[in-house]
Amino acid sequence: MPYRKLNIAVFVAALAIGVHPPARAADAADGSREAGSQTSWHSQSLTTETVTGPNGAITTRTALGVNPRLGVTEGKVAERIDAGVYALRGWGIAHSFAIEAPNGWIVVDTGDSTQAATEMRETLERAVGKKIKVAAILLTHWHYADGTAAWLDEGTEIWGHEHLDRNRSAAGGTSVLGGVLQSNMIAQFGVFHPTTGPDAFPNLLSFPPEKFLAVSSYQPPTKLFPDGKVVDLVIAGEPIQVAPVRTDVMDSVGFYFPQRRLLVTNALVVDSIFNIYTLRGSAFRNPEIMVNDARWVESKNAEILLDIHAPTLRGEKVVRAAVERSVDSVQLIHDQTLRLIASGLGPREAAEVVYMPGNLRDRREIYGQVESHVRQVYNGNMGWFDGDVYEINPLSVREEAERTVQAMGGRAAVEQMATQAVADGGLANWRWGLKLTSLLLKLDPVDPAARTARATAARALGQRTDSANARGFYITEALQIEGKLLVQDRPVTLNEIRTFLNTPRADVLAGASVDQNLQFVRFLVDPRKAEGQRLVFTLAAEGDPQIRQVELRNCVLVISPVASRGARHVDVTRSELADFVLGKGAPARGGDALAELDRMLDRGRMLPPGAAVPAVLDAKGDLKYNDGLEH
Repeated sequence: MPYRKLNIAVFVAALAIGVHPPARAADAADGSREAGSQTSWHSQSLTTETVTGPNGAITTRTALGVNPRLGVTEGKVAERIDAGVYALRGWGIAHSFAIEAPNGWIVVDTGDSTQAATEMRETLERAVGKKIKVAAILLTHWHYADGTAAWLDEGTEIWGHEHLDRNRSAAGGTSVLGGVLQSNMIAQFGVFHPTTGPDAFPNLLSFPPEKFLAVSSYQPPTKLFPDGKVVDLVIAGEPIQVAPVRTDVMDSVGFYFPQRRLLVTNALVVDSIFNIYTLRGSAFRNPEIMVNDARWVESKNAEILLDIHAPTLRGEKVVRAAVERSVDSVQLIHDQTLRLIASGLGPREAAEVVYMPGNLRDRREIYGQVESHVRQVYNGNMGWFDGDVYEINPLSVREEAERTVQAMGGRAAVEQMATQAVADGGLANWRWGLKLTSLLLKLDPVDPAARTARATAARALGQRTDSANARGFYITEALQIEGKLLVQDRPVTLNEIRTFLNTPRADVLAGASVDQNLQFVRFLVDPRKAEGQRLVFTLAAEGDPQIRQVELRNCVLVISPVASRGARHVDVTRSELADFVLGKGAPARGGDALAELDRMLDRGRMLPPGAAVPAVLDAKGDLKYNDGLEH
């Protein structure tokens, strides 16, 4: 039954007296004005003009000027903000902060690695002219917490959100989506792009391969901020208000130091449009949560604002204007997308017609782009279906491509169209070339003419976008097609990288919890092999007192804690459990139940045993490394 009754009589009466048609005509006129009936539309993040950066990168003028807008300095510095307040800049796009409190120093975020944090501390101590004692570490969220050991002194407290450690762990190497997400990150951040020449990244919105090898000394918080609550604390003798400021992750918090009128935020007040959607893939970042949390930031009337991804902001009016611009641009994208949905537009149409005033949009799409954000807001509120009934039961991807190419005159004709469009150049032609080659490569992934045209078109668009997200994917596409995406001098594709990274390292699995190992196995079940099968046993792993029941039923694996061993039971060491996950067999003693389960698993998307893996993507020994490429 509908959740709202429709008064048919009123509706019919309205039609009869002619109220509805004029209103509908007026709406149509408004929609026509909004859409603008352009013959060729393109994102404002694309431009026809290019410049060449100092490293040879061909890019846009906006992309070339990004670093100072992120607060990145030419060298590594401890910038004095105020008495006893320093910003540690120059170690990447995220900055750490240090505040001298009555009972010792407070450090906000510990950096990308132990080495970076060690350098930060040395630089800070030179700036203040003495050795410091760190009383507390405050973490804005889990991304930049890898330099903890360098800041730890006797009695140092580590403060963070109550879900911070859990969220960090969930993003680690045992996630079934880890390979997909990390290979997408590698594309987005240009990890294996050349460091010089036209394809080099023009700014620091990229990561070098060394990011994989950065040693982490992360330690989980020992003092916790409660989820979703504003709390007043005294830390190291300093009054601090802590509040949820949920931006790119849900464990993100903000800090207000009332005696200093100082705010510290994560990715909230930056000189770009907040990335509601990142092309690498992520959970829905609900703009309403961010906007509502930002009301706390606005209420503080701060004199100084330090965001970990931005330069220092000083003066109450300057801070307020920056907060309003950042937050209002996100609210505008959200609200206008819902308005356009209500008017009957689908996600692509809404992305084409959404309007943002120049002061909110111009030169601010340096990370993501507005169109991506609009489509994500649509999906987050409405799901994938855009109202086109064809999409309910479409043809298979391959058949759709075959029929489309046939309707256009066949492969040879479409190849000629693609080649000509790319040769003619221009934003519309390059995008059309990508569309045509998408069809052709669905039919023949090694079609040389289509691959050549596609690489040319992708590179041309990558050189002409302000958006670092978009450039990363465009240039990666061109490089992998040409065999120039090199991992330690070896040509690779994103699909190969995904396979490398989809396969957890044995040492990571052995060090992970039993639940993480078993939850990974859940996603290996092949329903064709498991159809009609039922299997129940209990399992105990060394070092974990909890016994778990593993039940295969209806082609799914259900894992639950139990109080005692079952009729069928398996005892495993942590290394034996890791070997089982990786397909190296069940334990010789008492492993019959695991061997039976193994026959119903499919590890086809994992790396075949014995296959070569580039060292930078391979196991790295006993040291703890920062494998995350988030920001």
